[in-house]
Amino acid sequence: MIHLIRRFFQSIVDRGPERAEEAWLLDLLSTAEAALYTQMSAADRSHALRSARCPALVDHAQQVAAALHDVGKIQAGLGTMTRVAATLVGAIIPGRLRGRWADYLDHPRLGAALLRDAGSAELTVIWAAEHHLPLAESSLPPEVAAALAAAD
Repeated sequence: MIHLIRRFFQSIVDRGPERAEEAWLLDLLSTAEAALYTQMSAADRSHALRSARCPALVDHAQQVAAALHDVGKIQAGLGTMTRVAATLVGAIIPGRLRGRWADYLDHPRLGAALLRDAGSAELTVIWAAEHHLPLAESSLPPEVAAALAAAD
C-alpha cells in the first residue's frame, strides 16, 4: 500500500521522463512495444523508466518486462484521481465495477494481451499478467519474479 501512496504523489507532479532517459528505454523496445509505451500517461512512462532502471534487473529482457508491466492501463484511459477511486472501490466491493474502472483493475490481463499481440517476449507477457500476484504464485523463476517486483 505504501508504494501506491508514493506513486499517487509522484503522479500528481510528474510531467513525464526526460527525453534522453526515454530514448534509452525506447532503444530496448520493439516498434510495437514502443507504440504501446508511448500511449501510456506521463506518470506511467516515468514509472516504467524507473522500473526499467532498477539495479536488481540483470538484463534487457527483464528491463523491458519491468518497463511494460502496466501497459494495460492504456485500455482504461483513467486519470490519477479516478484511478485512486477505482482502486479503493475495487478493494471494498471486488468484482462489482464495470466499464473503464473494471478495465483499470484488470490492467494486468489486458496488458498481457496487448503485449502478446505486439510480439513481446514471454517474460514480458507473463510479468504484465502476474505483477499483482503474490510472488509465491508467480510462474516465473523466484529470483526473476523477485527482481521484477523490486523494480515495481
